[in-house]
Amino acid sequence: MNPPVLSAAARLLSEGNSVWAWAIAVTAIGLLIAALMVLVQDKALPPHRGAIWAIVIFAIPIFGPAAYLGWETIKFRSENGKHELGPVEKYAPEEAAQRKAEEQRERHATDEREKQDERRDDTAI
Repeated sequence: MNPPVLSAAARLLSEGNSVWAWAIAVTAIGLLIAALMVLVQDKALPPHRGAIWAIVIFAIPIFGPAAYLGWETIKFRSENGKHELGPVEKYAPEEAAQRKAEEQRERHATDEREKQDERRDDTAI
């Protein structure tokens, strides 16, 4: 970073700029809402543990909700395994569409072979 950018950044941080206060407030509220939504929807969580997490979420503004969401993510992945990416997430859109078309052709060819085998079995009887 060059000195003018450094001094501008230092001025923004030191003057208590309202933009920074709004950014932190929006982040805190967003994390709070997200954590509470996950907490309320978790049916397997015992009530006493839910109450403890609710206190942590409200008592420690940004880090409490972030810790809860991180904890739940780790717990979910350890119970359900790591999420396998779908073809849209793995490949470019054209490649995903091409792979899907290939799979459909293979399924269609397999279905046709099975129908022909059934016809042969019916005629053999």
